[in-house]
Amino acid sequence: MAWQSKSLREHVTDAVRAFNAYLPGADAALARNNLKPVAKIIGGAKFELEKFAAWSSDQKFILTCDESLLPRHGAEMKPAVPLKDASPAKGPVTVTATTAISLATGALLTRSDGAIFSVDAGIVLGGAGTSTVQVTAVLAGAAGATDAAAVLTISSGLTGSATFAVAADGLGGAADREAGPAYRARLLFAKAFPDHAGAPADWLRYTLAVPGVTRAFIEPLGQGRGTVVVYPFFDLTRPNGIPLESDRAAVLSALLVSGPGAALPVVRIPQAVPIPMIVQNLSPATPEVQAAAAAEIATTFFRNSRVAGLADPHPSMPFLATPAAFSRSWIWQAIANASGEQSHVLVSPTTDQALTPGQTAVPGPLTFA
Repeated sequence: MAWQSKSLREHVTDAVRAFNAYLPGADAALARNNLKPVAKIIGGAKFELEKFAAWSSDQKFILTCDESLLPRHGAEMKPAVPLKDASPAKGPVTVTATTAISLATGALLTRSDGAIFSVDAGIVLGGAGTSTVQVTAVLAGAAGATDAAAVLTISSGLTGSATFAVAADGLGGAADREAGPAYRARLLFAKAFPDHAGAPADWLRYTLAVPGVTRAFIEPLGQGRGTVVVYPFFDLTRPNGIPLESDRAAVLSALLVSGPGAALPVVRIPQAVPIPMIVQNLSPATPEVQAAAAAEIATTFFRNSRVAGLADPHPSMPFLATPAAFSRSWIWQAIANASGEQSHVLVSPTTDQALTPGQTAVPGPLTFA
């Protein structure tokens, strides 16, 4: 029988019964009796001690321990699995000069919302022209992620006149400090799949250790013998999690340094395949129900969409890039799960969305007809 903790009332009752049993003539159950307050004190102390014992027992396991103790479990694993701290956005910025300029190392560029970026290495241009500099966000965090073509303004460190715009690769690699539930899931995965000389699970574990990466799919031998193809996702900073080139480069750089040495990592950006959706006769067709349906659809794409590949399926490794399709029934079920929904007709898509290697399904335009 599983151990069961007692309630405060039960502990007080036990103390009262003990007084009555071992102190002849006493009646500790009486309200106007000095033994009753003593019984309450003893019962309360036992209750607190038992609660502490139960809490201490939970701290031994990753699944039940407090979030504050997760780093201790991570430090004890071999190899260690540390909490991912916040990381700053990095990437190239195109400088377009109209005259001769001197851009100092550490010059500050400002985004329209006030985010500030520092130039990693300054440049000198003798006249009008263009050049590229690498910049790093002054503050670490997901807010620093910036798409291509975003305009930056110079705040300091420039002599001359020039304009600045984020290059095609974008500013990637930005991430907030890892949330407790995500870190717990990563620790449980590392415990279930310990290091095994470059097995697919090893590549997933090292990819998830890169700041900003929330999930990934692995295709062993995806580019020939001695290679492994990795498809990372940045769900907290990129639409549908699809990374920019700068994000891809950050993952590759990390895997080349810390990944298993059993294969050459090839990091690819998943090819997004939007699925347009048309829903008719939604009842009730209120804005609230439509919003709930849209939210459920977004959730089912996050949970069920995967990157297709040529790896052999394995029941204990859902992270493999295997032959895949996105089922039409998942969309139908997502709408049916929407709060308040009573009925609907899913007009499009009419069939499952087939995926070729490297592709992943993402939500397309959603129309309520």
